[in-house]
Amino acid sequence: MKNRPSPQPKGFSLVELLLVVAVLAILAVNVMPKWPASGLNVNYQALQVLNDIRYAQALSLTTGNLYAWVKLSSNTYAIYSEGLTPIVLPNGETVATLDANTTFGTLTNLPNSYIVFDSTGTPYITSTLPMTALASTATIPLVSGSVTSTVQINAVTGAGTIS
Repeated sequence: MKNRPSPQPKGFSLVELLLVVAVLAILAVNVMPKWPASGLNVNYQALQVLNDIRYAQALSLTTGNLYAWVKLSSNTYAIYSEGLTPIVLPNGETVATLDANTTFGTLTNLPNSYIVFDSTGTPYITSTLPMTALASTATIPLVSGSVTSTVQINAVTGAGTIS
């Protein structure tokens, strides 16, 4: 009878596999950049503010009435109808509050801390007749620590962007 060599094991042993996983975990902890949570949060908050401004403009266009987005404090805002009635926002509340570490910076080209839309969606900076149209791009900065995200409102169309 002929002796056959025993077959060589194929693949990795459990110890080798665990060693590779441990090395990868150590590298991941030390090499991976930290997740920019505050940057994501302030960008989300800016998007929420922009969407609520668009909501006020859409209400004006569909109803033919004046609607205003109003900054109430350093971290709250609301939408009001022509009769100063607070409007229920898409989140179900009448006043929106920014997250704990996010505040509004200094608004530019909005001297009264609000923007009013008429039935054509045109943005104004006053609500009494004759209304004063927004003359140049309005900016609404949101700040969280060292991260800033800015909502910009176009003076002609009222369209908004985030930068």
